[in-house]
Amino acid sequence: MRWIIKILEVEPFKVTCLWNDDIIRTIDLEPFLRLRAKNQNDSYTQLINVKRFSEVKCDGTTLYWENGISMKDTDGTVRPAPIDIDPDVLYEMTLTGRKRITKSTLA
Repeated sequence: MRWIIKILEVEPFKVTCLWNDDIIRTIDLEPFLRLRAKNQNDSYTQLINVKRFSEVKCDGTTLYWENGISMKDTDGTVRPAPIDIDPDVLYEMTLTGRKRITKSTLA
């Protein structure tokens, strides 16, 4: 399984990340987001906004955006929750440009 270690650069709808195999890959999310935005009830629709998209974060595994959805807690309380995308799905979206690096290069 592959996962994202950290974000290196964010552009409109593209995120360049260091993956756990020490390869830098750029994820182009625009086609994914444009498709999802056709349904106004889809939680990913909010990410078609460049400002909102730029709020992307990494938890050491995948990309996420805080307060993207609401979820009901076990006690019935509705709380904000992050919206995220499975790292395997993100890996499939990566562009062909790849650069092998070592973690010490980024230190």
